[in-house]
Amino acid sequence: MSQDLLYKVAYDEAVRALSEQQAVIDSFRARAGQLFSVAAITTSFLAAQALRGGDSNLVSWSALLCFVGVATASLGIFWPRKRETAAGPREVIETYIEAAEVAPVEKLHRDLSIHMHNSHLENREDVEQFALLLQVASALLTLEVILWLISIVIAT
Repeated sequence: MSQDLLYKVAYDEAVRALSEQQAVIDSFRARAGQLFSVAAITTSFLAAQALRGGDSNLVSWSALLCFVGVATASLGIFWPRKRETAAGPREVIETYIEAAEVAPVEKLHRDLSIHMHNSHLENREDVEQFALLLQVASALLTLEVILWLISIVIAT
């Protein structure tokens, strides 16, 4: 197999890896939105039941604090971050096409593959942070529901 075909394979794999990484990030954001929605509905419904008499207690305040935690974790996932997903077209044109000597396509594939791999590694930290934030939000939502239910039992 010729070297130019091998560089093309590497390039295709780099494109696929970045595309899959973006899909994972989009999935985390969608799930964070769902968790936040569930937390908001849970808080509005169960807080109304727990605070029906107008009295609040430490348990209901703790449940409300869990809701704030879910909202904060979700916002951490939604917050825009500077991620690199592609090489700039101007840089590619200036470096490979309009240079003193036009670069062979296999060099372009090679260099872009390496660039995308480095971007993938840099973006991995965001993916790991999103996973952790989603786990925290899920745990806080579970705790919130439990605390609201305890607060309802205490109020009755």
